[in-house]
Amino acid sequence: MARTLSASAQPTPDPYAGALAVLPPGTSFTILAEKGGWWKVSSGYGTGWVEHRFCMINLPDVIPSILYDATNAYDSRYTSSGKDIPGITGKALYQGKVYNPRFDEEQFLMPALYSTAKKLCAAQQKALAQGNSLKLYEAYRPYATQRAVVKALTALAERDPQVKAGITTEPWSMTYFINTGYSNHQKGFAVDVSLVKVTRTELRTTGGHSYLKLVEYQEYEMPTPIHELSMAAASTTGPGKTTLADTMNDPAIALRYYFRNAGMTPLESEWWHFNDYAARTLAEGRTSTGGFEITRCRSTAPG
Repeated sequence: MARTLSASAQPTPDPYAGALAVLPPGTSFTILAEKGGWWKVSSGYGTGWVEHRFCMINLPDVIPSILYDATNAYDSRYTSSGKDIPGITGKALYQGKVYNPRFDEEQFLMPALYSTAKKLCAAQQKALAQGNSLKLYEAYRPYATQRAVVKALTALAERDPQVKAGITTEPWSMTYFINTGYSNHQKGFAVDVSLVKVTRTELRTTGGHSYLKLVEYQEYEMPTPIHELSMAAASTTGPGKTTLADTMNDPAIALRYYFRNAGMTPLESEWWHFNDYAARTLAEGRTSTGGFEITRCRSTAPG
């Protein structure tokens, strides 16, 4: 939730003086300008200022060089111990691809907190410098999707001993692989990401501004397929441990390096998952609980 100040008012020590409206969680808007910790935005509620530490930004709009593939929006890759999760695997779990006027094409929607986006940009720059690119599978995830996966995986584990062992064998438990409460994905400071080798890029333009676009690449073999919910995907030997799992290969270690260098924290149970705890602190007390889907892109070409 963000409060909007009247368009004529500049940010003051009292951030809610002259508030024009309170934007409900999930409200989409167009960013018109930035000043300090504030964005000037336009939405269905009017034009005004919001504190951007509480706001998510659509990552493809600001880091177009990353490869985006929101598989949960069209063909969920969730498995556990290599087995499909009934009702989840192969399904579209939410809407995630719409027309983006900024680039005049259909693109995935991939929201994350603004401060997290800056760290993703830093990680991508490190990757590009070594001939690699991030491949981003998911940032924000609706809570309804989270609960659907929890319910389906719980049911599968109850009738499949191999799946149950894969998510409950000590020192692990199910919540390390799919949070049974509110996930950091709902709060906007977590990402699921892999790594690819860049083979060809193009320099494109929008609104008179140039940006790098990845057009050809090679997938690296990673420790497991993305979204394999079991201890096979662990990046370390256990919760709170820093010793890398034997399955961590060079591409996974490089990915870990890029994100740690950018100030994000690897998750021990999933080689692909990274958290931005500093962003959580910035938004403390007003983080999202994921009660909405993003279904519209209001971006425009830079003027």
